[in-house]
Amino acid sequence: MTATGAKSRSALGRAFRRLFVEDAGQDIVEYGLLTGIVLAIGILVFVTIRTKMGDAYDTWGTAILDNWEPDPPSAP
Repeated sequence: MTATGAKSRSALGRAFRRLFVEDAGQDIVEYGLLTGIVLAIGILVFVTIRTKMGDAYDTWGTAILDNWEPDPPSAP
C-alpha cells in the first residue's frame, strides 16, 4: 500500500472515531431536534384547531355586531 493510501485511510478512521466518540456539538444537535419536534407538534395543533378558531371568531364577531346599537342621527 502506498503512503498516500495509508494516510487517507488513517484520516478517514480518525474522522469516524471523532464522529462517534467525541461529543463536541452534541448539545447543538439536541437543541435542533427538540426545536424540530416542538415545531412539528405546533403545526399539527394549529392545523387541528384552525377551523374551530375561525368559527369561534366568526361567532364572536356576529354576537358583537348583533348587540351594537348605533346612535340616533343628529339633527342638522
